[in-house]
Order: sequence, then C-alpha cells, then structure tokens
Amino acid sequence: MISLARLIAGTAIMLLACGLAMAEPLTLAIAKAAVVSDQASVQMALNLKMTPDSAKAFADFTKANVGKVVDLSVDGTVVASPRLVEPILRGEVMLNGTFAPGELQHLAERISAGGAKVTVEVKAEQPL
Repeated sequence: MISLARLIAGTAIMLLACGLAMAEPLTLAIAKAAVVSDQASVQMALNLKMTPDSAKAFADFTKANVGKVVDLSVDGTVVASPRLVEPILRGEVMLNGTFAPGELQHLAERISAGGAKVTVEVKAEQPL
C-alpha cells in the first residue's frame, strides 16, 4: 500500500514537471507559409501549415490550453496573441488582424525560407 506522504510527494513532482513543461515554448515546423484572402474576415491572412509532427504537438498544446491567451512568435517577436477558444487539430492556422502593409508577405517569405523559428507558448500574464 502506498503511503499518503509518498502519494502527495509523487503528485507534487508530477504537477511541478507539468508546470515546467508548459512554460517551455513549443517550436513549430512549418511546411508552408502563404498570404491568402481570408473569406471569413475579408482580409489578407497568413496561412501556416505545419508538418505532421508539429500538427500533433500543436493539437496537444491547444487541447491543454483552451481558454488561455497564447503568443505566437517568429524569431522571438510576438506576431499574434489570440485566445484559444477551441483546440486546433488540423495543423493549420490563419493569422489576420492589423498588420503593417507588406508585413504578412514578409513573414511568409521569412518562414518559407526555412530559417525562421516559429514558436507558441501560453502568455505569461493572462488578462482577467
């Protein structure tokens, strides 16, 4: 029989490990980045399609963080901070909103060139 102290200690270690893992940004491998017309918002948008491995990791990340605000960064610069309203399971995201003229095209080109690091992480400070 497991003692209560061992059970509590084991649970605390698991929670600590999960908390540390969640603090690390998830690096995404992007298979394709393109500027497209978003029919829903009638704006131009950056479409990012992930590789199969990144799509699965991203799906797990979004399932675990529904309701939270996340930062999507390119080379360390936050380009979007959406609130996850549902899991994103297909490995594809569309970024639209207020971007400077040419900014979406510049991002698509940087990501497509293969040298840009694309990451996502839970925003440190969650708004109320």
